[in-house]
Amino acid sequence: MEKRLAEEVGDLAKELGLTIATAESATGGLISNLITDISGSSDYFKGGVVAYDNEVKAKVLGVSRDTLERYGAVSSETGKEMAEGTRKLLGADIGLSDTGVAGPTGATPEKPVGLFYTGLSSMDESIVEEHRFSGNRIDNKVGAAQTVLGMAREYMLALKGCITEERHVVTCFLEHDGAICILRRSDKVGTYKGAWAGVSGYIESGHSPFEQAMIEIEEEAHLSLADVEFIKEGDPLVAVDRQMGRKWIIHPYHFRVEDTEKVRIDWEHTEFKWIDPEEIAEYETVPKLREAWNRLAGI
Repeated sequence: MEKRLAEEVGDLAKELGLTIATAESATGGLISNLITDISGSSDYFKGGVVAYDNEVKAKVLGVSRDTLERYGAVSSETGKEMAEGTRKLLGADIGLSDTGVAGPTGATPEKPVGLFYTGLSSMDESIVEEHRFSGNRIDNKVGAAQTVLGMAREYMLALKGCITEERHVVTCFLEHDGAICILRRSDKVGTYKGAWAGVSGYIESGHSPFEQAMIEIEEEAHLSLADVEFIKEGDPLVAVDRQMGRKWIIHPYHFRVEDTEKVRIDWEHTEFKWIDPEEIAEYETVPKLREAWNRLAGI
């Protein structure tokens, strides 16, 4: 059953283009083990932290010391911060966590053997559930691990159910001497106003992704084919916008520009700048901009 559940989670993660990270306490790495038992899990599993000791919870995952002192390691508050911490630490879309009393020792009158808190954190929300398992130590750990994977499955099924439209887009990174150009979207565009992006646009009917990439570069950056050097096309990646009900299929491209003075933006943008690719995380961007560049950079 555990493998079948892990396979479902993996299939959904790949379909939705989501990545997963774990933060485990009482399960001691069992969730990560179940995920990685599935061939191809490297496509969506970022990694995990076994934060058995409170110092690891605080120093690595960023769980507040005040939370640990006030509520304890086995608490909904700690479970929530663990899930949020691993998601941010490992740059995943979904953070999963557990903390509990596996037994047979370690219980208190307030926190009996079998008490677990399981958590899930995404960009949209953080969820923590309380569970009480009644088996032996191994049974309780397995039950908690299955519960966490079940939470991931239910979250992704709900996300999948929100999708009403699928659109293909190109995202082009113009690069000069190791720096890439990002453009800030104006208030006149239909989506992601004010966010930073590459040169991008919908793939129109009758155009291949590469043809659309060249059209967007000419329209949005006023560069001709002679002004750019094609470097690489990355594998497409998926981003789901829950609020819009839209699934984006992103086709990333890398072009080199020799003369940056020729770049001139159109009405769709208010400004542009050249940055080190590692600085993308410092900006509010369109979905999956950093991941799109990573596909091109082989990261």
